[in-house]
Formats: sequence, structure tokens, C-alpha cells
Amino acid sequence: MPESAKPWSLQTRVGLISTFALCTGLLFGSVGMFIADAVEDDNVIDEQVELIAKNILRSEEEGRAQRIAAGLSPYLPAAEDPPETGLHRYQVWLKDGSRLLKSHNTSHIQPLLPLNVSGLTHIKIEGMDFCVYAVTSQDRDLVVQVATISPNRMVQIALLLGQYFAYILLPFALILGVNRWLLKRSFYPLDVMADNLLHRGPYDVTPMAIDNPPREMLPIVSALDSHFRRVGRAMSAEHRFTSVAAHEIRTPLAGIRAQAQVASAATDPLEIKASLKSVMQGVDRAARVIEQLIDLNRVESTGEEIEWSHLQVNLPDVYDEVMYELGPKASARNLSLNVAFAEVQIHGLDFAIYMLLRNLIANAILYCPEGGRIDIKTQRQGDNIVLTVDDSGPGIPPQKRESAFEKFNRLGKAGSDGVGLGLAIVAQVVELHRAKIHLLSSPLGGLRAQVVFKPLV
Repeated sequence: MPESAKPWSLQTRVGLISTFALCTGLLFGSVGMFIADAVEDDNVIDEQVELIAKNILRSEEEGRAQRIAAGLSPYLPAAEDPPETGLHRYQVWLKDGSRLLKSHNTSHIQPLLPLNVSGLTHIKIEGMDFCVYAVTSQDRDLVVQVATISPNRMVQIALLLGQYFAYILLPFALILGVNRWLLKRSFYPLDVMADNLLHRGPYDVTPMAIDNPPREMLPIVSALDSHFRRVGRAMSAEHRFTSVAAHEIRTPLAGIRAQAQVASAATDPLEIKASLKSVMQGVDRAARVIEQLIDLNRVESTGEEIEWSHLQVNLPDVYDEVMYELGPKASARNLSLNVAFAEVQIHGLDFAIYMLLRNLIANAILYCPEGGRIDIKTQRQGDNIVLTVDDSGPGIPPQKRESAFEKFNRLGKAGSDGVGLGLAIVAQVVELHRAKIHLLSSPLGGLRAQVVFKPLV
């Protein structure tokens, strides 16, 4: 991370996002509730005003009918001191414009609405919002007008906010507290993983120990464990390479030093020549040990890191490369090599198949007698492809074949030029390609190395 960049907290961001979502939900919920309450209040007020107007009209019509039946005047004169009616205001007018009734808080001469207007109307009276409902009798002789103050929305908002602070603030605080606790619990595995990595030693490649991690963390944990396995294989291969190399290089180097001392002290030219020849042989042997150790380390460290199932290897091309290196040795010993590739391609890694074929042929050349014979062939057996290398050498006794793949096992042939790594490298290549290898008796009298490549599933 750049030095100028400030670290940020994922937990804090998630907490802010959830808090914002919660506040937004509450805000929209409160606005929706306010709008719904306002609409409901308006409907209730409108219904109340309409109901009062119709009741007054019905009362006046009934009173008029009773007075007419009694032979009296149909309408009583307007009262000079009308009773108080609370928040509602009303007026009753005759069609000729004369006032019949009114509440104490309305004008004596001015109707609330023009007498020809009926229904619900919103107007301002003395700077205040009123809801007015006017209704007319069937003979249009009476006009009743009832008004009431429209609700003050600011007062409603203040009351609503008060309710929210009184009844929702505590649950809101509780929700935030629970949310913070859940976030802390949810991010606890991340803290455990960070602590595990922080206190992990440089050579500790054990899997991550995290109890019940969340599903979203499983790919990270799996990727780290896979990385640790690869690092572990690489460290193990490096450790084996270092220890084995130190052990195996020591012997040829000691021989080289001894022969060099002999050559430096010798006076006879023949003795000097013999000592220098031994020095060159020791150098060749050390070079062969180093070369095969590098090959072995390369195959072991490859493991499963390379996907080879879609790669094709051309066996005749690989054989030509191997013989470019080993051909002079086979010619020097007058060996006869016979090749018959009935199957020319297999799935695998080019360099690994090269190592496999080179070591099998090198072992055959090494142990074949002068003028011997080596047969290399491939054939198909069912779904399998079988690579066979036969030689006319002494072979390996059946009881020793299983241990022949051990590193630096020369099967008791201490005086040979072999290092004892050839079959170990072959075994690693076979394992890498999920194949099988068998050491059998050859029809030529020596050893048959048979590698069975199985079809890919």
C-alpha cells in the first residue's frame, strides 16, 4: 500500500452503509406515514364538515315543516347572540340573501361562500386556511355553509417528529447497537485470519485455522491454503535438493581434490596424466550429479501447478533431442538402438517427457554391455498408451526392483558411472502425469521399463 494512502475500515463502511439504509428507510417511511395521515385527516375533516352542514339543513327543514303545520311563520328570526360552536363556523341563508342563522364567530352580513356555490371548497378567512362545505335544500330556499380550520401541517410535522423521537429513537439506537455487534461478530474471522498471518513463522505453511468462517471468506481461505501447500512443496523440494546435493557433491569433490594433490606431487608424466584423467572423470561425475539434481528439483517443484492435460507431446521429436545428447555415448559402445513409435503423441509436459525418456535410455546405455541392444517402442493397449524401453544388460533382480526408484540407490553397483537419480526422476515424472511404471524382465535378457499412460478423464 502506498505510504500516502490512509487505511480504511471495511467494517466502518459497512456500518455506515447499513446506517444510511436504515435512516433512509425511516425517512421515507415517516414521509409516507405523514402523507397518508394528512390525506386521512383531510378526508375526516371534509366528512365532518359535510355531515354538520347536512345535519343543520335537516334540522332546519324539520323545524320549518313543524312551524308551517302549526300555522306559524316558517322561519324564526336570527338570534342576536348565537351560542359558541367551538372550532366550527356556520351560516344559514335564505335564497333572497337574508341571514337566518349563524355561529358566534362568523360575519353578520357576509356569507362564507357565494350563495350559488355548493360542495366542498378551501378558502382563507382572516389569513387562515378553512375548509367550507355548502349544501342547498331541495327547493333551494335554504343554503347552509359550515367551515372549519384546515390542519396546520407544520404543527403536524412537529407532533410527528416528537412521536418519532419519543417512540422510535430508542428502538433506532437498539437497532444500531445490534447492527454494530453483528458486524463485529461477522468480521471476527477476518481479525482471526489477520492475527494468524501476523504471528505465523517464516517456515509455517500449515493450513489456516479459522472456525466456521463465512461463505464469502471460503475462497480466500482456500486460496491461502493452496498457496501454503505450493510454498510447502517448494520448500520441501528445496530442502531435499540442498541436503542431497551437499551429500552427493562431497564425494566427487573429495576425489577431485585427492587426484589434484597426486598430480601436483607427481613427477612421472604418466602418473600426472592418469591423475588429471581421474580429475576430469570426477568433474564429469559432479556435473552429472548437479544436472540430475536440477532435473529432479524441477519436476518435484512443478507438482500440480501446471495444467498439462491439453498439451500434446510428439515422441519422435523428443527422442531426436535425447539422442542428440546420448547418441555419441551409444555409438562409442557400439550399441544398437531400435525405435518403433506406433503412437507418436501423448498428453503431457514436454520437458518432463524429455527427462523421462532421456533417463530411461541413459540407464539402458549405461548398463548395456559393449555391442548390446536397446529397443524403444510405443503401442496402444485398450485406452492406454504404453512406452517400453528394453535393454540387453544384466537387468535388476525382482526383489530389488521396488527399491530401484529410491534416490541415490545404485543397486550395489558402486563402480558404475550412475548417480542413482535416473529412476527417481522417472518416478516423479510418472507421478506428475498420473501414469504407472513397471520394471519387468526384458525379452532381450536385461530390464524392461514399461510406462503406462492412462486416458484423461
